[in-house]
Amino acid sequence: MSNQEVRRLPKELIKIGVPTSYPIYDAQGNLLMQAGVVVETENQLEKLYERGLYLDLKTSEHLKLGRGDKSNFVSDAVKKEAEEPEGEMLVPLPFKNLKVGEVLQISPLTDPTGATKYMTKYIGGVDKKSIICAIPYVDEKVAFIKEGTGFSVRLFSGKNVYRFNTIAEVVFSRPYPHMHLKFPREVYANRLRKNQRVSANIIVAILNKTPGLNEGFKTAGRIVDLSLGGSQIEAYSSAGAVGESIECTFKIELDGGEAVVVIPGILRAINKASQTEGKTLYRHGVQFGEIQFQDKIIMQSYIFQALTGEKLEEL
Repeated sequence: MSNQEVRRLPKELIKIGVPTSYPIYDAQGNLLMQAGVVVETENQLEKLYERGLYLDLKTSEHLKLGRGDKSNFVSDAVKKEAEEPEGEMLVPLPFKNLKVGEVLQISPLTDPTGATKYMTKYIGGVDKKSIICAIPYVDEKVAFIKEGTGFSVRLFSGKNVYRFNTIAEVVFSRPYPHMHLKFPREVYANRLRKNQRVSANIIVAILNKTPGLNEGFKTAGRIVDLSLGGSQIEAYSSAGAVGESIECTFKIELDGGEAVVVIPGILRAINKASQTEGKTLYRHGVQFGEIQFQDKIIMQSYIFQALTGEKLEEL
């Protein structure tokens, strides 16, 4: 039986239908659920909570939880995220926050199956008037888009995926192929939280980037959960020491293809797990650093697809 110190988990930090962000233990410190497990119903959650749900000491200190079963104090940032509504919300399009180069996925409304999708980029616009984007290419040729064509649009910006319908008001071929989309009247947003983790099974190459003894050391592992803020990686050798900088390279499979992403990170925790076939398994807690724009878009797409079951095209 485990004797590790644990602290009570506030019930509001577990969302129905959303993968858990951290491993969860019983009062004796025995593992109940790995990170990434989904609680499907309110009844399941009630039964689990009656049994007692706890976090390990390191995780609870990271979340700034209070000690004891009854003093469940949560940091303002964690509490704010836990209280945010789930699912799509009707919102105004945050035009001032849009950045040149952000990706739009557009699908002609004339295709009822939604199978025809193009990826294009935001290049400018006028608030309340129009959104300007490049005309997409198909087989290395500029796609033919007729003025007045209606589109269903997905826009990946910041932590959100925005969805709206619009039409191509004006199409230009000069000085470069671009079009003005009519500014949408109704916009729906689905928030991707930084620490919203999804279960994964992704092969990853880890390169230690810290000057010194471990610099240049390489190892391979498997990502078992993933978020925009970090991941848990299992490997048969340690990638370095806690606090050291690493670089993670892995391939993400999306509908229509796959993409390789390279993300810097810091080793925040390394724990030895049970031995498998005589080998010691190391579990690495990795906090991601600054993610390149295109890599972030790809990860957002992967996480959104995993959470909603909706399939997004290759970015």
